[in-house]
Amino acid sequence: MSNAPSDFRWYTLQTLSNNESKVKRHLDRAIKGEEMADYVAEILMPVKTVKDFRNGKKRESEMKLYPSYLFVRARLFDDEGGLLEAPWNFLRSTDGVIGLIGGQAPVPLRTEEINTILQQVADAADKVVPKIDFNLGERVKINDGPFANLAGNIDKIDADRGKLEVSVDIFGRSTPVELEFWQVERNDRD
Repeated sequence: MSNAPSDFRWYTLQTLSNNESKVKRHLDRAIKGEEMADYVAEILMPVKTVKDFRNGKKRESEMKLYPSYLFVRARLFDDEGGLLEAPWNFLRSTDGVIGLIGGQAPVPLRTEEINTILQQVADAADKVVPKIDFNLGERVKINDGPFANLAGNIDKIDADRGKLEVSVDIFGRSTPVELEFWQVERNDRD
């Protein structure tokens, strides 16, 4: 593959907040329908799966790694380096799109930039990570296990393992207790 301007390159598409999925669906449909298949090859919305505990239930959801951005592998320039109006207009006029980074002269991502993004996607692929909603020193209430209904302060956060160390007053002294993220909730009453 040469580095001619007519090659497919990765570009950054900025979307309205929380419109990433809608824009990706629309663009994917246009690619499948052959409408833009010659110009747009792939749409990437990097996400990771996170787990949290809400209303007494564990749940998993997708969290965007780059909120308000999609990455598009597209051919936006002809062999002479001129902007191809059809794909450029199509991308920027898609409902929910603010524009391409670079505006009238879209700037492709450098190879190392897209490789980093693709590596992040690969690393997150089969891994569920806890959603971190807590801060050091924060007061929390334990809602599961032998220390249920006690409150304490967060001393350590281990995001990779999904664990917290919480200091709880037991028998008149502060004792560190290791808990999973889902076993505690914010303690707004204390």
